[in-house]
Amino acid sequence: MLGSGVAEFEISASGGILVARWHLLALLAGWSLAFAVAARSLVQLPRRTAMGLLVAGTLAFTGLAVAGHPELSDDLYRYAWDGHVQASGIDPYRYPPDDPRLSGLRDPWLWPDPAGCAQLHRPAGCTRLNRPDARTIYPPVAQEYFRFLHATGLTSWRERGLQLPAAVAHLALTGLLLAALRSLGRDPRRAVLYAWCPLALLETGMDAHVDVLAVGLAVGAVWAMERRRSAVAGLLLGFGTAVKLLPALLLPVALRRPATLAGRNAAVRRWTTVLGCWTAVLGLAYLPHVLAVGPAVLGYLPNYLQEENYGSGSRFLLLGLIGLSGRVAQDVALVVIAGAAGWSLLRRHAPAARVAVELTGIVFLVVTPVQPWYALLLVALAAFAGRAEWLLVALAGYPLYFAAVLNGNMTVLGRLPYGIAAVGVIAATGVRHFGEPGRVRHPAPSKPDSPDAAAARN
Repeated sequence: MLGSGVAEFEISASGGILVARWHLLALLAGWSLAFAVAARSLVQLPRRTAMGLLVAGTLAFTGLAVAGHPELSDDLYRYAWDGHVQASGIDPYRYPPDDPRLSGLRDPWLWPDPAGCAQLHRPAGCTRLNRPDARTIYPPVAQEYFRFLHATGLTSWRERGLQLPAAVAHLALTGLLLAALRSLGRDPRRAVLYAWCPLALLETGMDAHVDVLAVGLAVGAVWAMERRRSAVAGLLLGFGTAVKLLPALLLPVALRRPATLAGRNAAVRRWTTVLGCWTAVLGLAYLPHVLAVGPAVLGYLPNYLQEENYGSGSRFLLLGLIGLSGRVAQDVALVVIAGAAGWSLLRRHAPAARVAVELTGIVFLVVTPVQPWYALLLVALAAFAGRAEWLLVALAGYPLYFAAVLNGNMTVLGRLPYGIAAVGVIAATGVRHFGEPGRVRHPAPSKPDSPDAAAARN
């Protein structure tokens, strides 16, 4: 625990990725190792002692995260801008930030003067926003969150005003995991896999990513699936998808027919309920923006997919190891993801959390995303399901991200960590399925003989 705190403090004082560069990745690796030791030690403690340490550690780590500055991402500046635009009565999907019609909204924080740009090591006329020539990519419920941040005056506190609510959301999600695990009769100490995970703390308290809201809604949806609340699961997945698109991955898990329900009618009712609620939420969330700007409501999303090389097929790094690229890689990726979704639908007896983490993890191994904060969903699901091996996949995105920002070798620094993570998951799954090596298997006790059988044997 102490090692995690020291590593987190070093990262929070590092000056960010453009200053610390590869040294920051080394610090993150050390933090991850310290976290692994601390989490394993905690789950072996008596439950009452472990829970006290978990709560105290989570509060301390979260406070330390907020005390730092954004380390890896400048997305929070776009959040503040979108909230400001909406407060001015303009639909956030209508114009890109550098449109001259929005010039009156440019405040000195997000659009520094020449002296401010010089401090940022940027040319005069700079902005803190990324992609200022592109319309926003964030879905409508995320936009409502940005509007809330502006309306409450939190953005006037600059970075800290966005980090604080994200940190509160991190604490709330930890509490949600604890409540869900307790209610389902599972070990609440598992929550440490999310609460103390470097990725979770870095991407919420430090970098303030809105993904934490989507993940909280997704975890709530999985809890509802475990309790067979189809309507609640559909609604929560709808809201989660309207914050960030990733929770839509869990729809096949929500659509499964529980093993205790038989018949076509039960399956039809479940599909109708889940899809109806999910579609209704998305439709109502998007409708005002569609009426206002039409197809522009998609924002930068189509261009983003091209930018990330999904359109060319070169983003699927692990598929590239077996010589697949271009359209073939796209087709194989779609087949694998569709197969994983279909397999999830058929797993009627497995807990929803386990199916959810495995489906999400498989998708991540196929699409090998650059942005590590996308894996916040995978971290929370790994904690819910008690499958720590999937944290390897979540953390595998960091070397690739550093390579993308610092002009490193993205092919090597993408394939190597994601490949190691895939091997680790396969090995852990094999050990869990076949039992630990050297484990003594005791035969099941035999039933007592009947009096007649005993007499015949004697």
